[in-house]
Amino acid sequence: MSRYLLLLCLVLVACGDSAEDPADMQDVHTPGAPEVDAPEVDIAPSPPDISGEEVAPVADAEELGDLEPPLPDVPPEEPYDEVPLLPSEAFLARQADSLERCHDASGPGGGVYGQACRVVRGAETYNEEAIEEACTRLDERRDTADFRLAALVRMLFLDRTHNALPQHLLERIEGCVLNFKYWLDEPGHDKMCYWTENHQALFFSGELLAGHLFPDEVFPNASMTGREHADKAHPRVLRWLDERIRFGFSEWHSNIYFNEDIPALLNLIDFAEDPEIRTKAAMVLDILLFDILNNSYRGALATVFGRTSASKFFSGLTSDSSSPAAWVLLGLGEPRSPTNFGAAFAATSVNYHPPVLLEEIAEASRDNHEHRQRDGIDVADGPKYGIGYEDDDDIVFWAGMAGLVAPEVIEGTMAFLDRHDLWDGFLFGDLPEDIRDLLQGLPRPRAFADLVRPISQGIALESMSTYVYRTPHYQLAGGQDHKPGFFGAQTLMWMAALDHDAFVFTKGPVDLDVGGAELGVSFGGDWIGGWKPRVTMHRNVGVIQYRKPDVPVADPFVTSKPSHAFFPRAAMDEVREENGWVFGRKDEGYVALYSALPTHWAEDNDYQLISDSTDNTWIVELGSLDERGDFDTFVTEIASAPLAIDGSVAYTSPSVGQIEVAWEGPMVVDGVEVALGPFERFDNAYCRQEFDTRRTIIEHDGVRLDLDMEAGTRRMLVRREQ
Repeated sequence: MSRYLLLLCLVLVACGDSAEDPADMQDVHTPGAPEVDAPEVDIAPSPPDISGEEVAPVADAEELGDLEPPLPDVPPEEPYDEVPLLPSEAFLARQADSLERCHDASGPGGGVYGQACRVVRGAETYNEEAIEEACTRLDERRDTADFRLAALVRMLFLDRTHNALPQHLLERIEGCVLNFKYWLDEPGHDKMCYWTENHQALFFSGELLAGHLFPDEVFPNASMTGREHADKAHPRVLRWLDERIRFGFSEWHSNIYFNEDIPALLNLIDFAEDPEIRTKAAMVLDILLFDILNNSYRGALATVFGRTSASKFFSGLTSDSSSPAAWVLLGLGEPRSPTNFGAAFAATSVNYHPPVLLEEIAEASRDNHEHRQRDGIDVADGPKYGIGYEDDDDIVFWAGMAGLVAPEVIEGTMAFLDRHDLWDGFLFGDLPEDIRDLLQGLPRPRAFADLVRPISQGIALESMSTYVYRTPHYQLAGGQDHKPGFFGAQTLMWMAALDHDAFVFTKGPVDLDVGGAELGVSFGGDWIGGWKPRVTMHRNVGVIQYRKPDVPVADPFVTSKPSHAFFPRAAMDEVREENGWVFGRKDEGYVALYSALPTHWAEDNDYQLISDSTDNTWIVELGSLDERGDFDTFVTEIASAPLAIDGSVAYTSPSVGQIEVAWEGPMVVDGVEVALGPFERFDNAYCRQEFDTRRTIIEHDGVRLDLDMEAGTRRMLVRREQ
């Protein structure tokens, strides 16, 4: 029984693990290899029509109605004056460049996302195989069909302006959009994952916009008109947007799934009929971009991840799926993969341009930045925020943060699965029938969830307090004191980066084999997920402690491995080992990593540093030539610094002073307690916003971006000369 119940915990969070498409993958390279410069191209002579208005029409008023938003009825606070939200020349140039490269790369062999670029450029030919694959995925209702739906809907809307699609392709796309199943409450069994945060955004926006495309047509699957579909999706879209404003993203800073949120938001901004949805989607995208710039280092996300993949590390941080869109929209990093999901949508967006202020902050914070941020809520606090554990919409909320089997939610989840007949659907339909029958008849699911709480609650992406410290030569980032000793499914809890290839992190690996030969189910892996450490950080120093939890019922199916570190020696200019520390230098940046237990290097690679036990303490400290002098000095000072680890840590850092911290209690640096959370929504030099508020004010150099979800206004303000 325990084996199968543990399997249920894992099945409910495995949704979307295979969501990345080959067409969406980045150019990859081996850590330590040099970057390859992108080819120079001419700026596209006819980029999308970008209006100076906040949200502009994308089709004739006869087709879509009056899309102009009402002027805000809120006077600017003194002493500010409101100014138009206009695109920067730099953004327009990047967008035009990306559009041209996307068009050129989307011919034969190009993926379906880039076909939107060909529509905008008025191409005569398209990759018909990619379009057919997308339509077939919709027809067969296979997982990630909602990704393709977003691309097909975008092509149809853009074609209404450009009239570029051949008739046979137009008819094929329209047919598969009309016949799609848009949510799990509609008729028919399928293998689609609906419930993770990014899938919700894509399904909800897809249904709304398909309804706008064909308001009077009857969609055969649910026997509903397009207008009825749009009416059904409308409140779900608004709730999803509101939750992102209030709580942030549950898939914290995901270097995979931000790349699915961005296209959904751009589709809403460009094509939704309701001005409220268009404006609020633009606010959420502004905040997502603010999130990216706060957590990126040299143009790639280098932070704590709620959901990630090992492939994102072995190929270097530039394999981050969100970085191509971040370059188009913010100018972060370098141009990459123009046919990438988010980048192709950003290149063809007709209504969204990032506030110039965000581009300026991305540049101003590039070399020096200290940032705190909170995303998400704890499952136990649901009622405090008006979220229960039984209603369908509330279950969907918990699903978006992988909280379906948390003790408070699991009984509502089982009823939800019964109510919508999901036992034959995604993942559950692949289980043997006797196991499905056993799980469906489970008499006391909460009792079991309580019994394995480090796993059942651990996989929930609960409240995260992210800390980031950035200098010109390094970045240290992590999740402060986040659920130590709990299990994470696709998480990575901290990172120290010197560049895109020279970066370091640790893991507490766990293999979960709950199916044996019969089911062949294994979840965990060496480089993502596993037991979460207690991460505590102050400026350039972090203490990372691992302790294996006591979960006797799961012990027969859980293999906990010794904690280990990712430390790519080949990517460093120098590597030294002294007095239990491993030191690395890249250019003028330095990293030092200490293990309380003896370590050895793996025999089959040059990046894995393995300790002797599951329970271990690691210390990381970063520095640079301008801060600590030459590398010899950095090594000597740290290797000789007083350090004692005996149930707690006492370390005299040469850079920040005496550090004291244990598995529980405060982190104290030179007698002062360090903030470990929960943090405010944002807390840095540009924004201080309380958590669970619907107004975000971002300010730099006398310019203010005011995003007011309550009032439905998105405004740029400039400080008046005194």
